[in-house]
Amino acid sequence: MKWLKERRFGLVIVILVILLVTGVGMSAGGRSESTFPESVVSGGFGSVSGFFYSASHYANNFFAYVSNIGSLQQRNQALEEQLNEYKNRLTDYERMANENDMLKNLLDFKEENSQYEYLSATVTAIDPDIGFNMFVLNRGTRDGVQANMSVVVREGLVGRVMEVSEFTCKVLAVTDQNSMFNGINVRTGAYVRVTGTEDYQLVGFMDTEADVVDGDIIVTSGLTGTFKPALVIGEVAEVTRPQGKLEQVIRLAPVVDMERIMHVLIIK
Repeated sequence: MKWLKERRFGLVIVILVILLVTGVGMSAGGRSESTFPESVVSGGFGSVSGFFYSASHYANNFFAYVSNIGSLQQRNQALEEQLNEYKNRLTDYERMANENDMLKNLLDFKEENSQYEYLSATVTAIDPDIGFNMFVLNRGTRDGVQANMSVVVREGLVGRVMEVSEFTCKVLAVTDQNSMFNGINVRTGAYVRVTGTEDYQLVGFMDTEADVVDGDIIVTSGLTGTFKPALVIGEVAEVTRPQGKLEQVIRLAPVVDMERIMHVLIIK
């Protein structure tokens, strides 16, 4: 018994080795079921390994997501810059298309009214005090511009030259309340006295017996010398006959949108 006591630790080791070898041999023999100790060991190891696998998989996904944030932000920034570039190109294209249409319209007007000599001009500024009722053109005395010359676009009359310097001139729009001139009703030939209003519109005055209805076209008469004749001014939008007055009051819709003018023709 003393010998057994002294060597019990070694015996335990030997027994465990024998059991382990026996278990391996039985596993290699094609068993369909594992022993209880094997199940306990393998089950515990499987749970632990599964936990660590899930944790490592989650960690990998998390760090991959974090690392992708920077690249996604860079890609989004690149896409935004590309989109802004496309927008700028589209804006430039639309602007050039509009300018080409305007220039083509001016060329058509010159061909349709070849009895006059024209000088093309571009709007460079507007008067800050009265807005689009007074604007500056890039033509002056060195180009032969003089005061009271008519300024037009294809749609019709814009205004007249008020002041001239060597390189520029100022144009007073027909819609300004200080602008007053004579017109003619194209349909009837009746005369109309036209002036601008405070709200940048046009109003006309005619004899009470004159024939005028909504939709009539009014053009310049050319009688006063301020404007060339037969330039379109506007369309009759409303006719009122105030009681006790000697004139009819006519509201005219201008044919030219002053806020969109870029290129014009000066009739010399």
